[in-house]
Amino acid sequence: MVHPRVDRHAPITVSTNRYSVPVRSMGRIVRVLLHASNLAVDDGNTVAARHERLLTKSGSRLERDHEVDAVVRKPGALSGATALEQAPGGGKFTTVHDA
Repeated sequence: MVHPRVDRHAPITVSTNRYSVPVRSMGRIVRVLLHASNLAVDDGNTVAARHERLLTKSGSRLERDHEVDAVVRKPGALSGATALEQAPGGGKFTTVHDA
């Protein structure tokens, strides 16, 4: 069992490999259960992510679905989203965009 901290980009490092976890776990210390062929990431009492274990060093297994959660909650939260921040103030978003 390993207890890594989720960094600000939401992956964790386990045995020199990087695995993605949902962004809601960002900044927390999670528990990783290592098995022979996979690993499970527990965030509290729930399993936050499951990944097939990587056999190489310095590899990464990233699932984009884990990042979609951030876009759904706050579209301007991603880096380089200045256009999204400026559009509502400039009156470029209509009620259709807000819906």
